[in-house]
Amino acid sequence: MQNLFIEEFTSYGNTKFRVFVQPGQYVEIHTHRGGEVTNVTKFRVGDPAEYDSFNLKYIGTIKSITAKTVTVQPRGNRSAKRLKLESFSWRNADFNLDRITQENAETMNYI
Repeated sequence: MQNLFIEEFTSYGNTKFRVFVQPGQYVEIHTHRGGEVTNVTKFRVGDPAEYDSFNLKYIGTIKSITAKTVTVQPRGNRSAKRLKLESFSWRNADFNLDRITQENAETMNYI
């Protein structure tokens, strides 16, 4: 079994992320706001995750997890997107597929 890697990042405002990574298995994001853990989200290979956004949030399937990156395969024949842990963390810290699907459907009415 490979070692567990822990990374810490500071995002916008006072939001901090502590990321626990077991390469090839999972990435777990602990969101800290105001000094307290406010959310914990865990992703495994094969789970859906956000890899990009503009007007919509783009979702794909996690293809691989390394100590420093998460690779997400978009739907269709597009090439895989490799995100550094910092980018993956702020995009997916509060990931909720149902909410994103609903928001994307609503946004599609206006674009």
